[in-house]
Amino acid sequence: AFSFAETLLTQPMMLVFGDKPGGFGAYRDGMEIYGRAASKTKELVVVEGWSHYDLYDNPVPTGIALNRLIPFFKDRLGEAAITRVAE
Repeated sequence: AFSFAETLLTQPMMLVFGDKPGGFGAYRDGMEIYGRAASKTKELVVVEGWSHYDLYDNPVPTGIALNRLIPFFKDRLGEAAITRVAE
């Protein structure tokens, strides 16, 4: 997936991951792809004190991520797209 990030990964992107080390390097890989991506519109959200796995079903870190993701998607997809997903 990283092979052509500098060329092909041009769409707006937001990366969300925890800062606690996990079993497979989500933090390290996230930082790498963020730095290498060709996208001009990219945001990085590091959820401090939580791991990658906590973002699956723990309401606290998931809420932190959603507080950043929802505005990001609204700006890029429009209000109607977000409303349909929330229903």
